[in-house]
Amino acid sequence: MEASIESGRAVQRPAIAEVLRESIRQGMLAPGQPLIQASIAEAMGVSRIPVREALHALAAEGLVTFGEDGGARVTALAPEEVDELWTLRALLESHMAPAIVRTATPADVAALRELVVAMDDLDATAWSDRNFSFHQELHRLAEMPHVGDATGRVLTMIEPYSRVAVTVLQEQSEAQAEHHQMIEALAAEDSDELARLLLHHSHRARKALLAYAAETAKPVDPQAVATAAARSLADHLGA
Repeated sequence: MEASIESGRAVQRPAIAEVLRESIRQGMLAPGQPLIQASIAEAMGVSRIPVREALHALAAEGLVTFGEDGGARVTALAPEEVDELWTLRALLESHMAPAIVRTATPADVAALRELVVAMDDLDATAWSDRNFSFHQELHRLAEMPHVGDATGRVLTMIEPYSRVAVTVLQEQSEAQAEHHQMIEALAAEDSDELARLLLHHSHRARKALLAYAAETAKPVDPQAVATAAARSLADHLGA
């Protein structure tokens, strides 16, 4: 977190990388959109140097791509990359299933059940936020920090596409039903069933998203992309 002085006291503000990461994860900055350092710096009231550092940090996470001209864009995944990352997520999450079942307490199961039940009547945006939190909590329960870190990075990279699956491809109801089944498997201490559900959960979404990823990989009007990026960034940082 960065500090600023407001009304005579220190006020914490989110780090630049954190703001950009959340904007990308939530789809406020869409795949392929350019990230203009000067515009970001002006919007956040900082110099270009910390913006450049933040963009390079996000590039190391796979969220930002630098072109031959040195310009940064939100990473746009090709269809084969969507396939690979969703397959990787399925393998990593299912691998954690025995550890999740082993370490989860009755209180943990009750808290997860409460979270899932609360998701039943949410709209797509709110549901996507809770969905991300639900899977993060499963990773935490596994107590496998290295696998959890790798899975978290994959989860963040594919989150914009996950939201497309929910809002465009209308996968929410099926995914939510699977969440309830995961809770029952966890309560029954059935690690094989939990692993099976986690595998199916990701593979189903992966198949639904391949056609979408192929469509978004097509060339677009650079000026239209730049205009959309500027509008989206201004709206988000000005909120």
